[in-house]
Amino acid sequence: MGHFTIAGRKIATHHMVLGVLAAYGLGIKAAIPKKDKTQAPPINASSAEEGEFVQQFLKAFEAEEKKEKH
Repeated sequence: MGHFTIAGRKIATHHMVLGVLAAYGLGIKAAIPKKDKTQAPPINASSAEEGEFVQQFLKAFEAEEKKEKH
């Protein structure tokens, strides 16, 4: 296998490739915007009553989950 001499040390070409790929992957991860996970998805209800029912149901469900955790 080939190698390069960098700062007096022999560096294998496959190690250099792995380093470049890792740096590329980290750059992409840093460039992707972070999503706010606390925001709930929108409720697409066909009527106001349906939307209100879904919101009440979700509140009751979350309250029940909190009781079970404690």
